[in-house]
Amino acid sequence: MKVSTVIGTVRSSYLTIWIHSIFISFLGLAPFLYMMQVQERVYTSRSWETFGFITALVWFLILVWGVLEYYRSSALRALGYKIDHELRGHVFDAVHRGGRPDAFRAYGDISTLRSGLTGSFVETAFDATLAPIFIGVLFLLHPVFGWVAIAYIILIALLSHQARSLWRNVQTAGRVHEDKAFAFGLATATKSDVVRAMNILPGIRREWTALQNQAADTFMQGQSRASRIEVVIDILQHGQIVLIVGVGAALFLNDAVTPGAGMAAFIVMMRGVGPVLAVAKNWPMIHEIRSAAERLEKVLEDDVSEPESPLPDMQGHVECDNLGVLGADGKPILSGIRFSVPAGAVVGVIGPSGAGKSTLLRLLAGAARPSTGAVKVDGFPIDLWPAAQRGGDIGYLPQNVALMPGTVWQNVARFAPFDAEMNEEVFAALRMAGAMDILQSKNRGLDFPLLDEGAPLSGGQRQRIGLARAFFRNPKLLVLDEPNSALDAEGEKNLLYSIAELKRAGSTVFFSTHKLNMLSICDYILVLMDGYVHSFSTRDDILQRLTAAENPLITSVQKGKTA
Repeated sequence: MKVSTVIGTVRSSYLTIWIHSIFISFLGLAPFLYMMQVQERVYTSRSWETFGFITALVWFLILVWGVLEYYRSSALRALGYKIDHELRGHVFDAVHRGGRPDAFRAYGDISTLRSGLTGSFVETAFDATLAPIFIGVLFLLHPVFGWVAIAYIILIALLSHQARSLWRNVQTAGRVHEDKAFAFGLATATKSDVVRAMNILPGIRREWTALQNQAADTFMQGQSRASRIEVVIDILQHGQIVLIVGVGAALFLNDAVTPGAGMAAFIVMMRGVGPVLAVAKNWPMIHEIRSAAERLEKVLEDDVSEPESPLPDMQGHVECDNLGVLGADGKPILSGIRFSVPAGAVVGVIGPSGAGKSTLLRLLAGAARPSTGAVKVDGFPIDLWPAAQRGGDIGYLPQNVALMPGTVWQNVARFAPFDAEMNEEVFAALRMAGAMDILQSKNRGLDFPLLDEGAPLSGGQRQRIGLARAFFRNPKLLVLDEPNSALDAEGEKNLLYSIAELKRAGSTVFFSTHKLNMLSICDYILVLMDGYVHSFSTRDDILQRLTAAENPLITSVQKGKTA
């Protein structure tokens, strides 16, 4: 999906609207012509019949103008809805698939694109395309009128271009500081407990204010320079009437035109050149529209088409083939990861902090894409599994749990369409995660609403709801990132029991941990060090080797046992 493709689908509609704009533009001359005709015919003839006929005709033309104007506005609104409808779903998917840190701005870019391509600016631009016809009429009235109009438009265009260039440079520089301030404020807002407890507010306010001031100073300096040019443009626009009337008067005094021709030139200049000036004045809107379209294109690059061909039922055999991931700085986070795990096995992933455990688990769950190599499930690269099939067969618990705003039922059932027959499956997942007491303790039901990140639940409760979501419908591949980090002893015991039950049901389980007792359930242990596979073997073999070598890694894991 590309923005240009969506716009291409509505080009024929734009052509139809432009044709209507031709009639709208010429019908817009009716009031001016009425003024001329009343002055030339009614005032001289003092005829009621002439006055009535001209008035009735002009009101009819104004009525037709109003109907066409209503059609044009309605048609543009319909196009706006179509553009919005075509883009919004793809952008939403791309935002959630791509993981770009600023992707959430794409929702605002859709609104900018819609309003820019279907708003009043487009109507003005359509009217401006007829300017050559009006300028031709000015040449017919007298060449001086035509050349004055062309020189006037060129001067306004040059000044607008200069102001636009200044403003674009300012926006580019200021947006950097503004984005930093926004990101900093958004990040600190989610840490309100820490900020309040240790009174960090003055410090982060000072940092945020400094970033905001940098952005504001940049915008202020640029606006000051650009506004000087815009004042000159405003003076020229306000002097448009003086200019054309003065030229007409000068030509009349030289016996070059009649008073009627001078009045006609005034009307044509105001109606024909006015939209061009409006477009030149609002030219920065075109830059905003183009920038929004470019940002949307980048976001939509992540909206890759999902495979649709169904694969055989997932069994859970997992293989990593030369898996590698590069960080934003180009340095490897994971490199050369190779191992193979049979279906129904339980694998513990251990290693020091920063070894790449969470990154590996994200790859195994299909939550991220590797830079090199592939994760294969039952011999097929994980990206070849259709999302509808893969999503139901994979359970994933990230470190931050990532509960979403919605009810407990929605979070556990992965926001499936509500079906009362699924309630028992939701309850089964909650029981497996040891989370039934969360609903029972305060008479909460499945429809109990959760806020962002699972508030108002505690950390341990959120983790258990996240486990229930991962356990839902007994997935064939279960990936858990430190699933016991917020659990008490009873919770860990229940977790080990649930993993054993899933293993007996044929599920393949990967989990990371810093506690030795969690490894008792494992068939295999994978040790990561600095992004590489340090060792991979059976549980007993790995523990024996690490213990014999007095490896500090096993010491840290043993300490985790007593933590």
